[in-house]
Amino acid sequence: MRFVDRTTSTIIENNTSRHTQLVRNYKQFPGQNKFFCGGRFMTSREYWAFILALILLIAPSVLFGIFTCPFIWEKVHPAIPIVFAYLFVLSLTSMIKTSWTDPGIIPRDLDPFPVLERYEDPGSPYSDSTWHHGIPIQKEVRIKDRSWTLRYCDTCRIYRPPRASHCRQCDNCVEVEDHHCIWLNNCIGVRNYRPFILAIVCIILLLMVGGLTLYHCSLILRGITTHEQLRASVMTKHSDLSANPYNKGNPVLNMTYVLCRPRPKSYLRRRKYSPAVN
Repeated sequence: MRFVDRTTSTIIENNTSRHTQLVRNYKQFPGQNKFFCGGRFMTSREYWAFILALILLIAPSVLFGIFTCPFIWEKVHPAIPIVFAYLFVLSLTSMIKTSWTDPGIIPRDLDPFPVLERYEDPGSPYSDSTWHHGIPIQKEVRIKDRSWTLRYCDTCRIYRPPRASHCRQCDNCVEVEDHHCIWLNNCIGVRNYRPFILAIVCIILLLMVGGLTLYHCSLILRGITTHEQLRASVMTKHSDLSANPYNKGNPVLNMTYVLCRPRPKSYLRRRKYSPAVN
């Protein structure tokens, strides 16, 4: 997809009238995502789980605030309801930010015509040629003296960067994708992993649900994602952490890198204009 930057509305109107109609990029986005507020926010298409998660968070919190917090305020200490309200607002806003943020979707058609492998098939009765084109060739990069294979995504027509995965629910390749969270109706990737962790921590303190956070904290300390743990793609048979090129060698450094690094810019430029695709 080509992206056309326009700086003024006058340029947009002139190009629209003289040449071809320009529309915002999010209106012709090929993935399985929904956009609203003029492309400022995006999420996936299955809303029921996210709505249920909001109800499970809001309903008990509202009941606690109505019936229990007044008693605690008067009989125990006002600090407890204040801390509870702060954690509730923080968990709610973190959930919404995680659900409505671009997780790090990689633009499509960066490699639309990859070089294909050729193989010989001398026994084929349907062709005069014994050579045929097969799948796209794999590319390799080196990270900390370790070879990493870049696989081609036929849907997005790109070579996926290291740690990127294609989400079947959203139909996008996501940079450093951890997983697709149905409860937040979005992928968890490089751009929304921090509010995702913050939402889990706050919900733990509110609802005492700790298993998921402990699991992701262990991933952070080891410098891996859920995909990498399940596939064991960067680990040796003996779980040698030194074989993971993304491990910083220290749990504190791993946590600092994941939670304190700057959020990268979105590749999509959803509100820019480009020629309409027929």
